[in-house]
Amino acid sequence: MSNVKTYENDEIIVYWDDSICQHAGECVKGCPSVFNPERRPWIVLENDNVENIVKTIDKCPSKALSYKMK
Repeated sequence: MSNVKTYENDEIIVYWDDSICQHAGECVKGCPSVFNPERRPWIVLENDNVENIVKTIDKCPSKALSYKMK
């Protein structure tokens, strides 16, 4: 069963599907200020610019992270 969570700011909507996440860590390695599993919420979009966030999401091997530009 899919459990997609959304995170958004003025520029982007980020979707995270925990049911397909492989926990490869590409998000945490690529943009640790935004993606931090030790924090709640674990995604804080305000901590980096949208270009870095998009580059990081594009590296997600399972595609558990995706986005839509506003």
